Amino acid sequence: MNEASERKRPNRLQRLRRTVMAGLTVIAPLWITGVVIKTLFGWADGFSAPLIHKTAGGLGYPDFHIPGLGFALTFLILWAVGGLAANVVGRRMLQNAREAIEALPLVRTIYAPVRQLMEAMTSPDKAGFEKVVLVEYPRTGLWTLGFLAGDVPRTDYDTPSHSIFVPTAPNPTTGFMLIVPPEQLHSTELGVEEALKMIVSAGVVVPPSLCLPTEDGPPAGV
Repeated sequence: MNEASERKRPNRLQRLRRTVMAGLTVIAPLWITGVVIKTLFGWADGFSAPLIHKTAGGLGYPDFHIPGLGFALTFLILWAVGGLAANVVGRRMLQNAREAIEALPLVRTIYAPVRQLMEAMTSPDKAGFEKVVLVEYPRTGLWTLGFLAGDVPRTDYDTPSHSIFVPTAPNPTTGFMLIVPPEQLHSTELGVEEALKMIVSAGVVVPPSLCLPTEDGPPAGV
């Protein structure tokens, strides 16, 4: 084997690798998106499936099944509840139901925090997370995105500390709650939606407005 053929072999392998990786970058996002949609569709379809089967069985059709019917029914239920929450009478009814649920000792410990978290993530106003911040966590030198959730008074200090929700990636509905002094936080120009995109993508999608603090940069604070 001469030198020319030896030089060509690595080049061919490199081209093959680049071609395969290019195909992977196209297929992988489509595949992952399909898996997520299929999972959500299956969950929504299965959510209403027992009700459909029970109703159909009572009408004499025990084997009745239409793919996607459970998904459609779940969508209609969500649409109806959302419409109910949009008017005064509906809001009052949902408020009464919420108070009844939160009166149950065991259920309220799970329901109330989840409801508040979902409201904070979807709120378009100040009732939700106030802003996105950077905090050095879990140790100095490592930066983590967090959501400013509220204030915590400090004894002998004029300014309060802040409660920060640090979500996990790629599932931002779970995470950690930290109480951090303002001098250890750094403000960002990110919106909540931009931060969530970065978290859900596990850091693949990085907003262009995100910049890490430097030693000679502006002082910490929010």
